[in-house]
Amino acid sequence: MILTLLPKNLAKPGFSFVAGKGDNECKGCRFYKTCVDNLKPGRIYTVSSVRNIEHPCKIHDSGVKIVEVNESQIEAAIPKKFAIEGATGVFSFSCNERCQYHDLCIPDGIKIGDKFHIIRIKEKIECPLNNNILRVILKRKD
Repeated sequence: MILTLLPKNLAKPGFSFVAGKGDNECKGCRFYKTCVDNLKPGRIYTVSSVRNIEHPCKIHDSGVKIVEVNESQIEAAIPKKFAIEGATGVFSFSCNERCQYHDLCIPDGIKIGDKFHIIRIKEKIECPLNNNILRVILKRKD
């Protein structure tokens, strides 16, 4: 569980987002460490609970709330030969084809070289390049 701050209208359990680097205005804020530094840019987080504490924010007019987040599971495409439920591996699949599955082959939240754990195998993907790939749900590992 990680504490961070989100705009009040987005601070809802189940809300997922990709962490950014914060705006220039954020760097002088007393909440910068909690709001921005607690998260890794490019990773996907999901709100697990919302605390009843609000703070003003220069970026978000309505203010922000303290939320508890966890790094999210990621839906991705990986080669079938590596798709074993419960297995761990290093993410290395990449494709430059701009097809309907591009966001699965290069998903948000995981980068080439990241370690992962396969949580669930979903279905085979009909790749236009005839790559033998499967849709999986995985969790990035540190």
